[in-house]
Amino acid sequence: MEYILIDMFKTGLPYALLALGIFMSYRVLDIADLSCEGTFTLGGALSAVLLVKDVNPFIATFFGMLAGFLAGIITGLIHTKLKITALLSGIITMTGLFSINLVIMGIASPDSDYATLVNLNGKNVNNESITTIYNSFLAIFEKNNYNMIFISLLIVIAVASITYWFFGTEIGMSLRATGINQNMARAQGINTNVMIILGLGIGNALIALSGSLFAQTQKSASSTMGVGVLVIGLASIIIGEGIFGKRTFKNWMISVLLGAIVYYLIIVIAIQLGLPSYYQKLLYALLILIVLAIPQLRKLIFKGGKKHANA
Repeated sequence: MEYILIDMFKTGLPYALLALGIFMSYRVLDIADLSCEGTFTLGGALSAVLLVKDVNPFIATFFGMLAGFLAGIITGLIHTKLKITALLSGIITMTGLFSINLVIMGIASPDSDYATLVNLNGKNVNNESITTIYNSFLAIFEKNNYNMIFISLLIVIAVASITYWFFGTEIGMSLRATGINQNMARAQGINTNVMIILGLGIGNALIALSGSLFAQTQKSASSTMGVGVLVIGLASIIIGEGIFGKRTFKNWMISVLLGAIVYYLIIVIAIQLGLPSYYQKLLYALLILIVLAIPQLRKLIFKGGKKHANA
């Protein structure tokens, strides 16, 4: 049981920021942004390479987050300036990032121009053990896993608090208004194109931060680490909304964060019960299908019960 809880929080907390980033585009802006799979890998890859180069882990994590922000800006510019649909804009960015991520990871590999894996268990350029954000401060617990969970929790609380504060500002309210009704927002004098670009930038910055933390918890970054994260983020959002509700915007954000942890709890339990690893993506798809189908199933059950009562 302890292993299940440790694994749930160790991975679920970084994924909570992934869910928050996808929430920014999918729920707030009402845009399906597929670039997240590329920016998640981008954040992890760039942070990992900088850590191998003996850059301060906080600076490395920040640059990973900044790279995600710039990638989101590019998606927003493609969508708003070139008038390409949001779906295709995200696909274009994601496709381009696949090559960029390989080149970035190749910086840590002196024998090749590209690489598919950066290992953080080895030595840095100074032949010393690589320092991540998790072993650089606050080692207050005897077990390293507990320290990782505690630090991730602090980061998630801090980022979520800043994000909630941002949405209460004039810019944040304008961003939310753009997602609700662009025509009405423009009538109120809001530059909706700027809001879309900014929202996609912030959302992908959070996704890249999640990728950076994920790489540091797993002690590696790979070119495939972002595969399926869109499904994970969407499932986390939907599960959180279904279990914890969305009565207020604060409650909605908290539900999304908790949804990621609950989602990964289901995955960990499935693995513990013996589910082969190659079935995990199928489980991801089935989970999100079930959650999406619940409202329709409720309607069918309610109608069936009502007809039976009338009969």
